[in-house]
Amino acid sequence: MVASGQVGLWAGFSMLRQFVLIALVVVSAVGDAAAQTPSDAAKSMVGAWEISNAARDKTCPVAFSLDAGAGGFKIELDAACATVFPSLRDVVVWAMGPRDAVRLLDSKGVIILDFTEVEAHMYEAERKGEGLFFMRTQAAIQAATVNPEQLFGEWTLLKEFEKPLCKLTLSNTAPGTESYRITVKPGCEASIAGMGLSTWRLDRDELVLSGRSGAFRFSESDNTTWERIPPSTDPLLLMRQ
Repeated sequence: MVASGQVGLWAGFSMLRQFVLIALVVVSAVGDAAAQTPSDAAKSMVGAWEISNAARDKTCPVAFSLDAGAGGFKIELDAACATVFPSLRDVVVWAMGPRDAVRLLDSKGVIILDFTEVEAHMYEAERKGEGLFFMRTQAAIQAATVNPEQLFGEWTLLKEFEKPLCKLTLSNTAPGTESYRITVKPGCEASIAGMGLSTWRLDRDELVLSGRSGAFRFSESDNTTWERIPPSTDPLLLMRQ
């Protein structure tokens, strides 16, 4: 015969068990609802992006979606990404973090990269031993890409905006599949004339002027001005006329 105290005890346990089960169902429902209603920041991530290093000589195309994955939303990485960035081979999902950070996670929920927005549609992350990573939309990259047609015309090489060294024409005549001819005007400063500049080309986001004695490499400062790289205390500028 079961004592009345034991009956009460078992009844208490039964009620507690039912309460726990109900709580778990509620938590699960809330979690499902949250997964089905992503934030506006999460919605803005949907689409094609590119992850790169600082020099952008290593790139990884990725696509974000709002399809539910284990611990986040599904992400699709290009097959070459694991070779270019070995640390990305374990990424299976992405999720939003505090202050709208974008986190790439492995199957155990470990954060591989934690991106923060540094400007509109430009994110930055740092991984110890690997340096900085950048992430931009593919649309923004295409819009920022310079085409050769935009550079045809008259240009001047200067020092510090005040010392013209040489006037030249970046022509649309192509001696090769990727390069175009340079016409150097008379009166160039000796150091420039001595290089024998003859061709120009675009190398990703950089403009390269080549000659028999070497080459100049420039990075775009604005629509009319390019600056020689790497930067130095004696800058050389290429300015459209």
